[in-house]
Amino acid sequence: MYLPRLRRGRYTPQMDWKSAHLPRLRRGRYTPQMDWISAYLPRLRRGRYALPNLSKLKDTISLQFARLVDIVYRVNCMDNKYASIQIANTEFAEIEYEFDANMAATSEKERQSSKPAAQAQPVAIRTVDSIQEKFFQMRSLASGNPFHRKDAELFYKQAKFMEDFTDEYHGTEPFFTYFPYYQLMGHEQLRTYFTWRTKVRSGEIRPVSLSYLYLYIYELLSGVGVSDPADGLGKLMAVWNTVREYSPAMDSYMPQWLKDYHIYYELPHSFKDFVQSNSLQKCYQELFLFDSDAENSLELWNSLSYYDVTRSKFFNMGNETLFQDCFYAVLRGIKKLFASHNMLFEDLLIYGVHRDMPWSPFQRALFYPWLWQPDRRVEMPGRKIYYCKNNQWTADMPMQYSGKREFASYIVKKTEERLRRQVEFKYKITADPSVMSWFSGKMEKKNISQTELDAAIEKSVADFHRDLTRTVVAVDHDNLKKIRKEALGTQGILTVPEEEALPMSAATPQNAAEFPEQPAKCQQLGGWPALRDALSEAERRALSSALLGMVDLKAFADESGVMLEVLADGINEKAIDLIGDNILDDNMAVYIEYIEKVKEMAG
Repeated sequence: MYLPRLRRGRYTPQMDWKSAHLPRLRRGRYTPQMDWISAYLPRLRRGRYALPNLSKLKDTISLQFARLVDIVYRVNCMDNKYASIQIANTEFAEIEYEFDANMAATSEKERQSSKPAAQAQPVAIRTVDSIQEKFFQMRSLASGNPFHRKDAELFYKQAKFMEDFTDEYHGTEPFFTYFPYYQLMGHEQLRTYFTWRTKVRSGEIRPVSLSYLYLYIYELLSGVGVSDPADGLGKLMAVWNTVREYSPAMDSYMPQWLKDYHIYYELPHSFKDFVQSNSLQKCYQELFLFDSDAENSLELWNSLSYYDVTRSKFFNMGNETLFQDCFYAVLRGIKKLFASHNMLFEDLLIYGVHRDMPWSPFQRALFYPWLWQPDRRVEMPGRKIYYCKNNQWTADMPMQYSGKREFASYIVKKTEERLRRQVEFKYKITADPSVMSWFSGKMEKKNISQTELDAAIEKSVADFHRDLTRTVVAVDHDNLKKIRKEALGTQGILTVPEEEALPMSAATPQNAAEFPEQPAKCQQLGGWPALRDALSEAERRALSSALLGMVDLKAFADESGVMLEVLADGINEKAIDLIGDNILDDNMAVYIEYIEKVKEMAG
């Protein structure tokens, strides 16, 4: 039996079995009173060893298949005393020791070792805990591989098994781990989680360990505890909006999972409508960069830009809304420029598309693709397209140039440069066109030069500022009727009888030569020809001076015998009557859009 160990030198022929197993004796596995048969009885029963040849025993005894006979076998104990081993005539032998009466312990410790350590106690009937039994059944689902980590399929099976479970546990056990799931949780942690989940489903969302939050989100992503995908989306948003204040780390995961949720599950609304209704554009900067509106365009482009306009002195002096609206006008102007060359604005930043790339939903989450998907095509903002065929997903992903941040920086700073000039801000800045060197070459291939881009930005800013400062005259027709009625009454009072009327020569003012009576044809003609005929010589000369950029227009008005304000108001009143708009601003300058017409009219 010990021949292999003898050959390896582990035992010597002079050693008895107790000496050979002294380490096990010290560990308490064997006791000094046991003989080798007792020590190896389990192995004898398994058939690993066979009993030695006993005196006058004719047949080999098999402890597994034959009934044992009464055998008295004496073995040598450690103190050279003998013990009698009685093997009962039964299928499974029980060994009883009959120690020699002269056998005595040499010390008190040895005497105590032969006594029982404790009296036998009755075993109470175990009470059944229904919650513990439920947890045991859940864990039994992992019987095939109970220690496997990150098993998404196991998590989904256990989540469905515990879908309707509720609990009311008064304790709280924290839980912190990466990729949380049920197999990693102890009894108290499971009870803490399911109690918290019960309250969440009733509308009470309390602060809890972050791992519990992720576990609940994994359930919602898997459709556990929801009536339909729309219900699951609402619960995801409710949890996220509630815990964002004390768990900002979720902002790194939830935007991607919400986008994947709209791809994997069919919802009654589009992803774009969802983002806009929840004001989440800043979470998807690249997706909505070219599809932004007036409210978020500046925020998206400035977040991509190296130049942060929100730290600008001009921006923070009460010009936030002004710059935001102006920048949106600039983006529209650039889009018009590219459209005139049969090119999309976003083509400037995208150089290609990765097609048929394998795609899996809810990456960085514990998710098992449990739902069989029909073949379909899903388009998302940012030119991303997802395909499902035979329940396998692929995607077409656009590739953007790494220099997009330089491009964003230039148009943001260029817009501020031009807007400062328009409002005559005392501090000027200049956008460096050299940062656009790479994009300039790409634009030139589409016949768009850097000069054209700068001109489009300048024109957009100028048009925006002109429209912002333009005075709009609104006519109230009800008040106009009232004024006409009152004027007719006044006219009747002031009418002079025909015989008392003065001769025409007496009623003509001294400066009638400068302001002659307007010809009757002005009443019949409309537009610019009529305005030219309606203007006096002094008014036409005033317009010519304004076109030449004369500074001392007040001296010109004094020489003409009229106040400067009266002269300007007279020109604008006639312009409103005949062309429907003012042609002079408050500084006696001709509006840019009317310069050519005024040149023709003033001669």
